[in-house]
Amino acid sequence: METNDNYRQMKHLLLTTIAAVLLVGCATLVKDTGSTEEEAKKVLIDFFDNLDFENYQRRSFNKIITNDFHIYEIGKHMSRDEFFDFVENSHSSSSIVSQDWSLSDFQISTVNETAHIAYRNEGKFISKNKLGVEEVLRINWLESAYFVKENGLLKIKFLHSQEISKELKAEAK
Repeated sequence: METNDNYRQMKHLLLTTIAAVLLVGCATLVKDTGSTEEEAKKVLIDFFDNLDFENYQRRSFNKIITNDFHIYEIGKHMSRDEFFDFVENSHSSSSIVSQDWSLSDFQISTVNETAHIAYRNEGKFISKNKLGVEEVLRINWLESAYFVKENGLLKIKFLHSQEISKELKAEAK
């Protein structure tokens, strides 16, 4: 009789231990998605801040994008280096005096160590034409970005940009 009681106690202890381990394991898989969502949003905003023609430097992107980052931009698929070359060529051949991006309508999804953001991007670029007249170019895009954790940091692995409208106006003074 004592053997059956010991067996039941051991079985109960074993089942309780297994249940506890499973619950703890499941709890660690469920993370606070709110902080991941905010982290992803911050990385995205940092990406656009680093594109500013006055502050742009390739190395500033090391904490923002993965080494295998790629982007669909202006109807082309670009690797990380091709994207940097595109940005640098755009900055050097441009007469932009100011630029601003307004990101809105965020739809954020997170799963484990990844995130996805779909959003609207409204860009405003002020430049001087050949006659010295200020022109304002407004471009609207629908965009999405995919993020992964790399060395503990959430980084952009892929960005897709689809232009939906463009308007150029000369500013009268």
